[in-house]
Amino acid sequence: MPTRYLVLRATVPSDRGFGLSPRSRGTDRTDVALTDLAIQTFDGNETDEGDLRADPQNHAVMDADVALKLIPPTARATASVGALKQVGALRMTEGLLAVGAHTSPFTGQGVTVAVLDTGIDETHPAFQGKILVKKNFAGDGANEQDVRDDDGHGTHCAATICGAQVDDVRVGVAFGVKRLCVGKVLGNDGGTLEMLLKGIFWAVLDEKASVVSLSLGYDLPGNTKRMIKKGVDPALAAQAAMRQQSDIIKGISTLRAFLESQSPNVVFVAATGNESERPKFVLDASLPAAELFSVGAVGSIGQKWEIASFSNGRAQVVAPGVNVVSAQAGGGWTAMSGTSMATPHVAGIAALWTEKFQNQGSLNVPNSVNSAIRSFAVRQPLITTDVSAIGVGMAQAPQS
Repeated sequence: MPTRYLVLRATVPSDRGFGLSPRSRGTDRTDVALTDLAIQTFDGNETDEGDLRADPQNHAVMDADVALKLIPPTARATASVGALKQVGALRMTEGLLAVGAHTSPFTGQGVTVAVLDTGIDETHPAFQGKILVKKNFAGDGANEQDVRDDDGHGTHCAATICGAQVDDVRVGVAFGVKRLCVGKVLGNDGGTLEMLLKGIFWAVLDEKASVVSLSLGYDLPGNTKRMIKKGVDPALAAQAAMRQQSDIIKGISTLRAFLESQSPNVVFVAATGNESERPKFVLDASLPAAELFSVGAVGSIGQKWEIASFSNGRAQVVAPGVNVVSAQAGGGWTAMSGTSMATPHVAGIAALWTEKFQNQGSLNVPNSVNSAIRSFAVRQPLITTDVSAIGVGMAQAPQS
């Protein structure tokens, strides 16, 4: 089967350079000259890869069918809300307390958030009153608005970001977020790079999301198997799959920089992955987290927090990711562990900071939300001091 190519292409020709970080470019869109970047696919039967790579209008050329996978929880268990912390009239997760969401004067009101995951159970009361903007990129639904969640992962993550209070239970960091964009990019058979990048494009350019939450990763074993099925020698397939990573890195970096030039304060929050076994070995953050705002997981030990044994390195910040209680697809509550569970905490925090800066009229300053999350992270409650594990510390909600 020939390769389908996914191309980030400037629809208006330009001889200007590209590839520098938006942090070094500032907000001069004329300089980056990519206001007309588009995602296009090309059939390998009809298009030569060399021609695509040689075309100066093509800023990144990738295999469209590169496999992505869910970053699965390391554990799942039915949860009792009786185990939540009592705070006044509400019961809350310890994660909300750890990141200071319970004392923040902000709720995420007026902020649009996107979660690109396995879908959502929109009937769960945690999403009552939300405006759900839905699109299925996985192609496994009855129509493109069918984002039913057969796995439950997306439902759990979405509720941690912005779930509404249900009776006396609060699990959502930014429960005041009204507009939630749900892009289903992972079906029962996983997803592809094409699904992910088109989902990101949709969330930011079409739906104007200020925060995009991603708990998925590049599937190296899956891509190796896919190439073997296409006739690649098994001895070369793993090496070829690893070479794909450089294309993916360039593609994600290019797309991120372009979207940040259009929306200077959009925050892409991504899970580092759960493949480590501390202290025996630690893997670096997987893609796409390695090129975005990467989040590691910590679990509570008494009054302190320790890096989770499974949490990959190269985290920029950490958040609670062990036995996190949130919404269960089909109703009720469930506890899950993983960097996937830490990531939506930070996505919710990003929504709170976005609301704060919107109120102040300072969202015109590039990267102000990203910088604030880093600047206000704390290390005092963390046992671990390894900066690769914890980054700058535990992410915190704005308090004033």
